[in-house]
Amino acid sequence: MTAEIRNSRIESIVNSLSKEGIEIEFKEASDALPKSIWETISAFANTNGGEIILGVSEKDHVFSLYGVSNAEKMESDFWCTIRNRKKISPFSIGTQAFEIINLEDGRKAARISIPQASFSEIPVYLNGDIRQTYIRRGEGDFLANEEELKALIRNSSAKGIDRVPLKDLSLDDLDRQSLNEFRLLIEARYPEGAYDEMKMQDFLIHVGLLDDSDKDNICPYSGTLLLFGKYNTIKKYFDSYQIDYFDYRGSSDRWSDRVATDDLGPREMNIFNFYNLVFSKLASGSKARFLLDKDLVRVNTDIREALREALVNTIIHADYSIPNGSIRIEVFDTYYRFENPGKMLIPADRFFRGGATKSRNDVMMSVFRRLGLSERQGYGGYQIFKAASRSLLRAPQIETSLEKTVLTIWLVDLLGSYPELDETEKEIISSLSHSGMLSKGDLENRLSGHSEYRIKKSLRNLLGMGVLSTTGKGRSLKYYLNISTAEGLGHIRLMMEKLSELLTEKC
Repeated sequence: MTAEIRNSRIESIVNSLSKEGIEIEFKEASDALPKSIWETISAFANTNGGEIILGVSEKDHVFSLYGVSNAEKMESDFWCTIRNRKKISPFSIGTQAFEIINLEDGRKAARISIPQASFSEIPVYLNGDIRQTYIRRGEGDFLANEEELKALIRNSSAKGIDRVPLKDLSLDDLDRQSLNEFRLLIEARYPEGAYDEMKMQDFLIHVGLLDDSDKDNICPYSGTLLLFGKYNTIKKYFDSYQIDYFDYRGSSDRWSDRVATDDLGPREMNIFNFYNLVFSKLASGSKARFLLDKDLVRVNTDIREALREALVNTIIHADYSIPNGSIRIEVFDTYYRFENPGKMLIPADRFFRGGATKSRNDVMMSVFRRLGLSERQGYGGYQIFKAASRSLLRAPQIETSLEKTVLTIWLVDLLGSYPELDETEKEIISSLSHSGMLSKGDLENRLSGHSEYRIKKSLRNLLGMGVLSTTGKGRSLKYYLNISTAEGLGHIRLMMEKLSELLTEKC
């Protein structure tokens, strides 16, 4: 939201909301629920959830608080309509979703909290017509187009979407060299399986890569084609198939190393070969640093495990059917960036916490698990977070939308990720990282070598960059580092794990 907010109470309401991935919608609604509210509810439910504040008017991008005249009637109408299946398709919403806010001058406003719908509930649509499905883009609600609606429906599927039998294909459409290498890896990992004695077709049926429901037409699954297929055949079935790796280290505008599907090379550029080639580059380029913690104990700074998990997650959770979607791995001097097409099938705030997952590509997930390359179900994100925390790096970041998901793994700490900061700004961040929450006066005492003007300006800059957040107002105003909900849950899980280890040692 870029518009000016004139009323301090609105600022307080907005500041009380989570800042990550949650949209805020202000609506005037002087005496009744606005008709457009249901489009916003559908859009929030289908995207990342959000907050609707009733009783606010907007003119020329300036918001003013007027309040509502009949809040209790609005609440009753809201609950009556949200349960009306002719108006909106069902999705889970908390019993405290509608909150009446008593303002300081006796007026009332209202806040409606809309969660992201579970993937079994999407798409959330209006008036019994699935074509009236809305999604959120920026500050607006938009009807989902045909491809967006297809993506929502794919996301709601109860099973993986890469287990589609490709009846027109056979074993000849797969790359024999890739299959032989995969088989050797499986034989080495499971020597008791006697896989070397099987014919290739029998081996692939056994490990779930061929559909043999029709004995007269044994064929590969769509996921098998992506993993082990010949590039030209993959492109016939997945016309947007594009996987790239770029190394930009030492340069800001030109890559020094690249792997891409359209390169003419000795290997078919399927997913199996892409993974092997790219991970070898990630692993060789990830050098452990010599680092001591505050107790002068050597810190483990090897993040290869995190990079492997990130690469595997990027591959197995991609939606390869999204038009113009692509997998893109980028390496920079201070961070790694992993991008894949499609929305995460769990809320972003659960990724680093671990313990929950939903498979988009069952065939791919099975192959990487058999190879021992994927963390046990639902804990890949937490292992990535744990590796970064153990190496004293800035916490990883995850962003997801209907079009794509982007994971950033940092190679520097929080201060190192903002090289443009001046000395005052760095000292403010350092103070808050150790103390959690401080007032402006507290910071002035700690940063005695800096002027009040310099500290005030630095705080304003850091707030504008989104590095800091505030709580309270007036003399009670305090500043704190603006970590995401996902990062906060990751920290909580890490602390719980450390506490458990301490208790185990004492026992």
